[in-house]
Amino acid sequence: MKQWIALAVVAPTLLLGAEKETCPFGPFDLRSPREQQASLNHQLSVVAEAVAPSGRRRSAAPPIGDVSYPVSVNYIDDEIFGKMKTDGIRPAPMSTDEEFLRRVTLDLTGQIPDPATVQAFLADKSAGKRTKTIDALLASDAFNDRWTMWFGDLVQNVQVSANSREFPQGRNAYYNYIHDSIKASKPYDQMVRELLGGMGDSFLTGPPNFLVRQIQPNGPIQDTYDNLAAESGRMFLGMPMQCLSCHNGLGHLDQVNVYLKGHARYDFWGNASFFSRGRFAKSDKSVNNSSYVITESPTGTYQLNTTSGNKTARAPIGTQTTVSPAFLMTGETPRAGEAWRDAYGRILTANPQFALAAVNYLWQQMFGLGIVEPANNMDPTRYDPNNLPAGQTVQPNHPALLTRLGNDFTANHYDLRAILRTMAMSNAYQLSTQYNASTWNESWTPYYARHIPRRLMAESLLDAITKATNVPITYAISGGGSTTSAMKLPDTLEVRGNVYGRFLDEFGRGNRDDESRENDSSIAQALSLMNDGTVVVNRTHRATANSTVAKVLASTTDANTIADQLYLNTLSRYPTATEKSQAVAYLKSGTLANKTEDLQWVLLNSLEFLFD
Repeated sequence: MKQWIALAVVAPTLLLGAEKETCPFGPFDLRSPREQQASLNHQLSVVAEAVAPSGRRRSAAPPIGDVSYPVSVNYIDDEIFGKMKTDGIRPAPMSTDEEFLRRVTLDLTGQIPDPATVQAFLADKSAGKRTKTIDALLASDAFNDRWTMWFGDLVQNVQVSANSREFPQGRNAYYNYIHDSIKASKPYDQMVRELLGGMGDSFLTGPPNFLVRQIQPNGPIQDTYDNLAAESGRMFLGMPMQCLSCHNGLGHLDQVNVYLKGHARYDFWGNASFFSRGRFAKSDKSVNNSSYVITESPTGTYQLNTTSGNKTARAPIGTQTTVSPAFLMTGETPRAGEAWRDAYGRILTANPQFALAAVNYLWQQMFGLGIVEPANNMDPTRYDPNNLPAGQTVQPNHPALLTRLGNDFTANHYDLRAILRTMAMSNAYQLSTQYNASTWNESWTPYYARHIPRRLMAESLLDAITKATNVPITYAISGGGSTTSAMKLPDTLEVRGNVYGRFLDEFGRGNRDDESRENDSSIAQALSLMNDGTVVVNRTHRATANSTVAKVLASTTDANTIADQLYLNTLSRYPTATEKSQAVAYLKSGTLANKTEDLQWVLLNSLEFLFD
């Protein structure tokens, strides 16, 4: 029987109790922006205080003039610490080396560091060791895997969804394209243009699957064009355009997005028209699971002639029966002789909103909270604090920083590694989760006054368990091949119908369709971590071949050494003096093998292991 207690956080969902619009492409949170921000601050603060409680009995904070702020490494620090100074907010201290190494390794690669790396990093006394570590992680194969997973989530690369079929062959081709592009440091804007203009057989090359993923099989072709316009707007502009495919923004998006409120369904049709020369033909109509061949016709346009499908009728406007391509945000149109989808890719990726959406998504991944939240509901009308409509509040928590990040991303040719490096290098990113300046205040969350802890994404957590226990899993991949890393799975429908799939589902991997990825915690997760024999418990047993516990016990019977090794393997750090004393006493209190197994089980169930 375990004698230590494992804790789990049950974080409230963001929209708990919120009023939502009834819409087939919602739901949308219809609380005021101020209420939404307060709810998000509360949710994140509950988790932060559970993982790293602040000093609740400390005396009041000294005057702001007595506070020493970290030095500014780059413009991120200028903006983050500048706003803190202006508003009298005290930052957390800088992270320890152990805290930083685990965090940055998880954020950039999705993996926990191995013990040898931890020991070498802690032994390195050079001033530039954090920079060297960041650069090494950016250059690693694991970086390619982790950001392929992120981009696959963004574009919803999945073999089967409610309405579309990429099938494993198409999904694999898409995955390989994304992975190869990130490995080759292909510019982000180039990747997006290649997807929007993709042509060829969807089983043989990746980009056509962006279009295949949005094919609407049970309606007129305009439904597919609308899906492509709406989803490309959400993915690459961070804006919820799907509602405009059914009705005008005014009267429907008033409380959701001020910018889109001012646009009509006709404006959306202009975006959809860019796709109206795309042709989607099955390579073998006699086979259900055949590929699609995507081509571009030199003629055709968006027809206003439908009364069926998933959308309200598309009726002529007076004598106008078609809509020509025009970019919703600017009205730009294709150049003479330019393929329409290529034109859309050129115009979309050149628009400043494209860079702003990308850096906001990336910032959210690194800092746990987007500069704009929700990250897929960006509202350009509310960016400028000096030019807000009456009754509106500014949307970005740091407007100038959002602009500077977007400009930096553009100036560096949309280099993912460069912008992620800038984020990781900042002292704002390297603050500690532990806030000890005073009692934590929820309103300080959007200042990034402490690092916001997040539960590990499902694939990272499963990989962390197998790495900590040294008992790997082999996953078969549909369409051929296998892998021993959950982070290498090509979509979130792989590994279904077994204990590992159930574990990944419980930890919120979603399905890249109608179930988004979740970072919330739950009782089911805690029960799995404590009781799942296959995923967790058996991996801590001495009898399990090559397990960490077996290897440690084979090498030593010294309780001090055992404690050090288990902490290094599991939490990527040495135990503190207090932890060491408690662990050693526990290991000596009974049969050493049993106590060693129990100790690693406890560490695997700790909040520190579960959160970054």
